[in-house]
Order: sequence, then C-alpha cells, then structure tokens
Amino acid sequence: MMSFFSLTSERIAVVTKNRTYRYCDIPCMEFDSPSKELIVILCENTIEVLGAYVSAVNSGHATMLLSNDMNRDLLADLLDTYKPKWIVGLDAFEGYAWQKDKLVRAQDISQVIHKELAVLLSTSGTTGSQKFVRLSYRNLKANAESIITYLSIDASERAVMNLPLSYSYGLSIVNSHFLASASIVLTDESVMAQSFWSLVNEQKATSLAGVPFTYQMLQRIGFLTMDLPHLRTLTEAGGRLPVKLVELFADYAKKHDKRFFVMYGQTEAAPRISYIPHDRVLDKPGSIGIAVPGGELSIDAETGELIYYGPNVMMGYAECLADLANADEMHGVLHTGDTAVMDDEGYFTITGRLKRFIKLFGLRLNLDEIERTLEKEFHIAVACVGNDDKLVILVEEESAVEPVKQAVATLYKLHRTAYKVKAQDIPRLPNGKINYVAIKETSV
Repeated sequence: MMSFFSLTSERIAVVTKNRTYRYCDIPCMEFDSPSKELIVILCENTIEVLGAYVSAVNSGHATMLLSNDMNRDLLADLLDTYKPKWIVGLDAFEGYAWQKDKLVRAQDISQVIHKELAVLLSTSGTTGSQKFVRLSYRNLKANAESIITYLSIDASERAVMNLPLSYSYGLSIVNSHFLASASIVLTDESVMAQSFWSLVNEQKATSLAGVPFTYQMLQRIGFLTMDLPHLRTLTEAGGRLPVKLVELFADYAKKHDKRFFVMYGQTEAAPRISYIPHDRVLDKPGSIGIAVPGGELSIDAETGELIYYGPNVMMGYAECLADLANADEMHGVLHTGDTAVMDDEGYFTITGRLKRFIKLFGLRLNLDEIERTLEKEFHIAVACVGNDDKLVILVEEESAVEPVKQAVATLYKLHRTAYKVKAQDIPRLPNGKINYVAIKETSV
C-alpha cells in the first residue's frame, strides 16, 4: 500500500526541547511481515514513540495505541487477548523476544486482520477496557483533511502536542499536521510548568489544544495576561467547557487577534464531529457548532439523539482478536448517545446523554443538565452521578456544599433524602474528562 505519511520532505516536522527533526529525520522502525499483523505501542510523547507510530501506520499493519502508564495487569490481559506481533515500549513479556528496538512474538499464530484496519483506540479513555474503536486509513485521512480545512492548517503551522498520542484528540493533532506538512512541538510537560511556556515561546508555537481541564488551568495560571505573540489558534475539545470559560477565552482571542475554536467529537469519529467557527463562538458559546467539512448532523425525531454521518465514522468496535477481521459495520453512521437540539441557524447544542438520566420519585433528571445549571450558578466544578435511588453531587470546595444543597432543593424540589452533596477532588481521566465510573464506585 502507499505510505500514509510522506517522510521525504526537508521541512521541519517535530521540535523537542533537545532537537529539531525534519520529516526525513523522523526515526523509523521496521515492521516486516508477509501478512498483516497487529502492533501495540505504549505511548509517551517522545520522538521514538512518534517514529514508531508513523512507521506502524505506513507499514500497512494495524496499530493499537495504549498509554504507557496503564496498569500492568490490565496491559497483560490486553496482550493475552489480542496477541500482537510486535510490542513497542515494553522491555519484556512472556512469549516475546527482544529484537533491536521492540518485542517480537516468538510463535506464529493464525489470525486475520481486515486490510483497511489502521488504528485501534480505547473507548473508555481509562486504558483498561478491552473494547476498542476500529479506525480505517480512510477514517483517519478523512478526519485529518476535514480538520486541516476548517482550522486552515498549512505548512507554516507549528502546533503544541502535549496531549497523549493514545488519546484521539492528540492523535488527530499529529495526523492533521503531518498530512499538511506542518510541524509539531512535542512535549509531555504540563501547562502548569514555566518550562512549558518557555518552549512554546522559544519554538514559536502557533496553536495550542486543550480539554476543559486545560482551560481551567490556563485561567488559574494567568494565561490571559501572557505575552504569546506567535500563538494564533486555541482549540478546545474532549468535553464540555462551561459557558463562562468559553466566553472568557473567545473574548480574549477576539481582543488579541487570535482564533478560539470550540469542537465536539468522539473517538468513534476519528474523532472530530463538529466545531464552532472562531468568529461565531461569542454568538454560540453553549453550542457544539456545525458539522465538520464532509460530515452531516441530524437529530432523531423520537429520541432526540444526535446522529452523525461522515467518512470518518469508525468501522466498528473490537472486543477480541477475531473482531479485527470484521469489515465496516457502521457504514458512515454514528449514533452519538448524546441528546441535542438545533437552532434556526443550524447550530447544535448538547442537552445530555441518553444514559445520563435518573428517575427519582417519578421525576426524570438529566445529570448533565444539573451539572451545567450548578456550574453556571456557582462558577465551580461539579460532577453528578446517581441511580434511581439517589443523586450524588460532588463539588471541590467545602464552602459550596450548603449553597448547592439549597439550590438543588429549590430547583428540583427533591426531598433531602434523595440526594447528597459532597466536597472532594473530582477524579479525572488522563484526558481531563471527569471519571464518572470512579465516582460511582466510591459514592453511589
């Protein structure tokens, strides 16, 4: 097959704190086999891992991207389940031998992998699930080209890449910029570190991507007063950013001649589904915008579910090795699981999750809506979980517990035995999203 990424250019591809790499300098790995095999890469934001990913996709084999810091027992279960031919980023594993720069399976096994399968990404973000999204080369290319179009990415762009490569948002930054012959500044440092901002300025980074938690941190560290003359574009995805912060960063961008894009997506769509054009964010701060180029959105008339249609919709899920042989089961249609409404200009707003509803004393409650209402009222982080017996609300400040209790009683007319409000740190996944599973395990 033709290589997905071109690695012949003399243009700058990657900048790290230690070195600059042209496309032709990216360190490649060999994955040589007469039949299509599975490669597992344990991801860190290093040039070696990035080179392994680029080589893996160009090889025509299928690549499973996992976080390097995932639990080793869970990793062992995954490796036993999927039996990859090669493992990058692990020193030893039973049944594998070290060969130059990776582990190689000692025994040949009979397996069939669909010719179009390119990348496998975890559905949960927790890296512990054995359920993966199956993305084809077409899925990756279609979404990358769509992102290039609406963000106007050209070869002059230099994006900060500090999101995990195993996270679909981070992966899309690499894919879109490499396909546009642009550059990335590769780092694993946090936006909280002064050295991160030194790198951003020294390397003249032009864009910064973040999840909601990133933007909460940016506000706290005084980002809005920083001198960042080369930074032209801010993008936000990976979860709902409170309207107050959307307006704050959109206003900042407008005043400083920058662009702020609010985006919506799912791993199942490789991952981008919609965006708000940067010049409309202040007009539509609570929405997810319009479909990305090449895609379409509609709302199911009966359930209110948001449905996406596009060439970036996954082939389907995999839960075992045999599933890697399956062809496209989705046919370009993704039921998002989110409920939404559309305004008269065709902009969509998420109203909740189909599965994020509970019923207390006959009252149907939308947990996402409760979160949004309380966040807007008190300007604090809020997480809601529950079942049909009890609503649990987490806040991170003890001083907010009583006011939130009173607000819930007033707004939703719930008896005090039907809900509780707790002050504690809200657990988050590596990608910054709220870890509702962890909250339910300890609080409900």
